[in-house]
Amino acid sequence: MIDCLVIGFNDGNLQEYVGMLKSMGKESGAFKDLDLSIIYYDNQPYRVLDILTRFYYEGKNEDRKPFHNSDFLWPVITYLGSYLSRKGFTFDYVNLFQLEKERLKQKLLQNDILTIAVTTTLYVSPHPIQEIITFIRKYNKTAKIIVGGPFIAGQLEVLDEPNLKALLKSLGADFYVISSEGEATLEKLLTTLKKTGDLSAIDNIAYRRGDEYRVNKTSIESNSLEENMVDYSLFPSREIGQYVTTRTAKSCPFSCAFCGFPERAGKYTYLNVGAVERELNAIRDTGNITTLTFIDDTFNVPKPRFKELLRMMIKNKYPFKWNCLYRSDHGDEEAIELMGKAGCEGVFLGIESGSDEMLQHMTKAARRKDYLRAIPLLRQAGISTYASLIIGFPGETYDTVRETIDLVEEAKPDYFRAQLWYCDPLTPIWNKREEYGIKGWAFNWSHNTMDVKTACDLIDNIFLSIKDSIWLPQYGFEQWSTFYLQRRGMTVDQIKTLLKCFNGIIKEKIVNPDRQEPDLQLIDSLKRSCQFDRNLESNHDPLEIYSGSSYQNAKNFWINECGSFESPLNLDPARHGNNRADKELAWIPIAFDGPVQRELLLSSQANLAEKILAAFSILLSRLSGRSELLIAAEIHDECRRYLAPLRLGPDQRLSFSGFVEHIKLKIEQSSVLQTYGFFITTNRTIMAEGGYSCPVFEVGYAYSESGPEGGADQQISRCDRSIEDLGLTMILKVNRSEKNTSLGLLISKQLLGKGIVERIQDYLVIILQEVGRNPQVLIKDVLASGSMIGGHRSTLDYESETFSF
Repeated sequence: MIDCLVIGFNDGNLQEYVGMLKSMGKESGAFKDLDLSIIYYDNQPYRVLDILTRFYYEGKNEDRKPFHNSDFLWPVITYLGSYLSRKGFTFDYVNLFQLEKERLKQKLLQNDILTIAVTTTLYVSPHPIQEIITFIRKYNKTAKIIVGGPFIAGQLEVLDEPNLKALLKSLGADFYVISSEGEATLEKLLTTLKKTGDLSAIDNIAYRRGDEYRVNKTSIESNSLEENMVDYSLFPSREIGQYVTTRTAKSCPFSCAFCGFPERAGKYTYLNVGAVERELNAIRDTGNITTLTFIDDTFNVPKPRFKELLRMMIKNKYPFKWNCLYRSDHGDEEAIELMGKAGCEGVFLGIESGSDEMLQHMTKAARRKDYLRAIPLLRQAGISTYASLIIGFPGETYDTVRETIDLVEEAKPDYFRAQLWYCDPLTPIWNKREEYGIKGWAFNWSHNTMDVKTACDLIDNIFLSIKDSIWLPQYGFEQWSTFYLQRRGMTVDQIKTLLKCFNGIIKEKIVNPDRQEPDLQLIDSLKRSCQFDRNLESNHDPLEIYSGSSYQNAKNFWINECGSFESPLNLDPARHGNNRADKELAWIPIAFDGPVQRELLLSSQANLAEKILAAFSILLSRLSGRSELLIAAEIHDECRRYLAPLRLGPDQRLSFSGFVEHIKLKIEQSSVLQTYGFFITTNRTIMAEGGYSCPVFEVGYAYSESGPEGGADQQISRCDRSIEDLGLTMILKVNRSEKNTSLGLLISKQLLGKGIVERIQDYLVIILQEVGRNPQVLIKDVLASGSMIGGHRSTLDYESETFSF
């Protein structure tokens, strides 16, 4: 008889999870938070280690050992198993549900099991729990299922009793342990079940009674760390493996406004140095451990104990490397030097913000100066640093986010990540929700200084901006993963290259949301980084199309270029509404007579795209009365594929050929940065950061060439977005082939029947014919000349009243 079969972590089905969050909307905070950690390839979502596994084993015949973020014996297994054994119970376990389903199935079918304990340490939704319970019920209908852990304990604090019971019923377990700790409650429950005792006498549980659930009274449970150390002899060394997670303290002595952990975990207590030494000796004696993670929230608090621990570790010369969480305000140069000597290879820094104002709102004791002092010292000691940031906490503004970016750029931690603030009713800030104007919760919130949409945009901006630190994707990859990959044969440089290649594809997804599959060159670069053990050059340089430097340069350029443009043409106000029918465009070909067509074809074909765009710009300027225009330009020719905004002002003093050269220069200036052109200028948060509103794009120009080889349309593009996706009112489309040049208008159906198309055609013909005959003609003379069109004289005169759309 197995008294308790413990189920470890359910990593979940990624595709189902992505689909569930996507159903909330692609702009929802929950989906945006996830989307920065996954790429799509062959219509499948992949996290970093998922795609590494796929590409690493591609073309290999060896057995696959997946790269996995939880490739260690789950600490709840070792701790709870040791606790139950010490209390006289038998136990068994399955460590990783998704990877060990067949093993679990055999245990469920063959073993006589009294209870099955489902832990919930990292779950934020019921789905992983329901999946496990459904699987258990399929193969074993007699074992009693017990669910406990942080997810269940947290529900008691946010749900009233009817809703709590409804949740418990939907999960379908037999028993629930509702406590921030719970191991003593589990012991009482197992004893009662074995002796068929009175369930109503056990505090901190809920249990099924008929079709309903009864929730017993609650009480505080506190279990001694020193009396409940892990007994590693209970676990085969092959299953312990190389990686161990341990803790030397419970709870946290601080009370940050965004964190509810200290209140739920109770008083801060920690092991003395002698007890920690016994634990580390036991870990060493397993014989296999290379990597140890301390999960204490405040491992270096108090400072004297921390230094004593470090000296003990140095004295014992432990063979493993270790990593931990580190509070920069409670460290100093001596402590960091000792950490390096004691084998520390990395620290997690809960920086949260680079703004002292925000740190004060968060009730963080640390300040900006603490991080700027600590990170260089840690780097000097050979210790990897990871900066964890929170964006959108109440009080956050564009200025405080800018301070956070500046801190990361100045301190240069090895890795960083900016996470969207999660509005949790169990955290201290909830008690100040009226003061901060907090509305909503979870990933759907707003407050006095920001909303979730703005925060998501700012996180994208941070991700794209940072130059000298590497973003760590959140889901399925942590700082611990960098140490794990080193044990699997990767160098630090190879790990950083892998992350840069992976992040490059995420950046492409942000900038080009309409793209269905990643650029093949980016995929090839990622694949090469995953195949790090093959006969490639020793240092594979990632293809960094979307580098932090290129983004910052583009951001400055496009905000300066388009931010101050305040004169939309107002062609069709209905186009900016929500009625989809109002946004449909009609195709109107523009016909030319023989002489004009000959002028187009027989005059020098060099710069034809710029020539027709110059003529179109002159026409728009004259008809609208605007001295400057903002035109969405899309140009495909033999040399380039260009899609970006162009700000043009036809200067009357220029010759037509001079204006063509001006346009050519504009295109050359912006072509290097055109990847980000519409991403920046159509993003209200980015433009607002520069002090501007998004400019209104109404008119477009599309030029394409189709030669014998298909021209630029056959080339791989950095941008899948089409000019027709921009919601414009009017687009002049030009197609040049070897035998013909054709023009036509895509124009809002709302503008048909108002004589506008006819007049545009007449005026464009006049201009093209005039400049075809004399490219050196001044722009003011072009508009003052006359021609016979269809038997009627049409004259454009600067003295006449401007045409109003």
